Amino acid sequence: MASTPKKRRSRRLKRNVDPQRAEQRRQRLSTRAVFQRIGFDWIRTDGVQFTFDGRDGEIDDVLLYRNILVIAEYTTGRPDTSHLARKSILYEKILKRSADWITEYCGLNLGFSDAIQASGFDANEFQVFVCYASLHGADQQLEDAFPHYRFLDGTRLRYFDALSKTIHHSARHEFFNYLGVDLKRLGDRIHSSALQTTNFHGYILPETNSGYPRGFKVVSFYADPATMLEMSYVLRRDSWRDEDGLYQRILFKSKIRKMRLYLTNAKRVFVNNIVVTLPNEAVINDPETGRNVDNSQLLAVRAISISVPLKANMIGLVDGQHRVFCYHEAPNDPLDREIGKQRTRQNLLVTGLIFPASWTASQRREFEAKLFLEINDTQARAKTVLKQSIEVLLNPFSTIAIAKEITNKLSRSGPLAGMLQTNFFDPPDKIKTSSIVSYGLRPLVKTDGDDSFFAAWQDPRKSVLADKQADIEVRKATLQAYIGFCTQEINDFLIEAKLAIGPDKWKPSTPKDRQLLSTTTINGFFVCIRLLIESKRTRSRKSYSQRLSGIHGVRFGTYKSSAWKSLGNKIYETCFP
Repeated sequence: MASTPKKRRSRRLKRNVDPQRAEQRRQRLSTRAVFQRIGFDWIRTDGVQFTFDGRDGEIDDVLLYRNILVIAEYTTGRPDTSHLARKSILYEKILKRSADWITEYCGLNLGFSDAIQASGFDANEFQVFVCYASLHGADQQLEDAFPHYRFLDGTRLRYFDALSKTIHHSARHEFFNYLGVDLKRLGDRIHSSALQTTNFHGYILPETNSGYPRGFKVVSFYADPATMLEMSYVLRRDSWRDEDGLYQRILFKSKIRKMRLYLTNAKRVFVNNIVVTLPNEAVINDPETGRNVDNSQLLAVRAISISVPLKANMIGLVDGQHRVFCYHEAPNDPLDREIGKQRTRQNLLVTGLIFPASWTASQRREFEAKLFLEINDTQARAKTVLKQSIEVLLNPFSTIAIAKEITNKLSRSGPLAGMLQTNFFDPPDKIKTSSIVSYGLRPLVKTDGDDSFFAAWQDPRKSVLADKQADIEVRKATLQAYIGFCTQEINDFLIEAKLAIGPDKWKPSTPKDRQLLSTTTINGFFVCIRLLIESKRTRSRKSYSQRLSGIHGVRFGTYKSSAWKSLGNKIYETCFP
């Protein structure tokens, strides 16, 4: 009988928990966990009020790794200009005079002072960054307006959470890249005045023997895994990077684990080579004379030394990311004691490509994608979705590529901003877009037929899109103009639809909350727009405002799954009779 009051008391306490406070606590704990997993220390800051350079403030969190100091600001709401602006003035002052702020804050926060002292670095030797952590993503305009913030929204945080659970401390290298850390000033390197490059010894192929286009350099060399972990980057799909040109898989935790067991038990390096791209800043010299080597003049394979600037994003991993990242640092993993030795002692065989200096970034990205596809299609069958992503990169004028780019734009600005799931790590309550791209947008933006935007587009350059002989830059500019036209036309319709339906109902539908927006609804809107184009009806905000007032006569809830054609017909018949 004595246990009954305790149970009642427990239930009463649970009912009294403030949901907003609970969400704030979960956000802070999950963010700290990611930082701590990649090697940062958390320093308590709660309750420490301070004034710096005439501005009052309080910091949510401070996280420290050697001489990298991150100030974290949290919000569970959607980022907005007013909230960012209020804190922005203080943070700009801190970033401008970070050494002075560190010194002053040490006098107010004993834990912070102890951590700074234990680091062994002077106040002026720290690189300071401000991370704005939100559960909802900020739109691109907002990020552009506050460039001194590093926006760590829910999607990016989930990516680094997954990455840190797979490669633990070694995820810090990619996180440093995200922050913009200067590797030459990281840790003890800040005390070195020497020119900081990473040097490899290897061989270069004569240009005529490589089979690659004129101007390419093909080199082979050995590199220790520790160096590769720090300087490499991978164009992974659904990562924090810009979406264009991302195609490789996220790391598989189970595969990494098996490879670490092999390294521990066999104690042998992997004998197959890693394929990478090297920057044009890489210097290739004759190790005996110190002079530059020109492979176009060579008749035979030549021994060389390769110097690569010590920066992030210098070595692009085209093939072999698992063979590199299985050497990751994981202090809590029993296997790491043995792998830690191998990280600097073993050497991986690397084949490196240096592009012709005249090649643009898009040319390099396309060549990397082709090379990746060739390797994976002949050695280990690439998954269909992966190959489709590469095809989008290699064929930007295809209808599916146009549809995907428009989807990305709709997810960033307009009535659907923040509601579309364009990334694997986006929250599950966002609207999935694969069917929108394939069945809703593709017919609407195709470059033929009488029911697509292309038929309604009056740009005199439109014929250039299909002309493969036309100047590529002109074609790309025309493509962007068409994508912009389609995006604006869609947003004009959706803005008036949102106003007619009501902002309170304009929310993604979930199993728990039957709101209006879903894949079916959005595709239904697109079917209606196609009917408007085909019938040559007026398309304008004014016309939509008048006509869509009758949309309340459409019972959206009765249209399920792939019934978007029926829904689109119903919207058209109801609103545009």
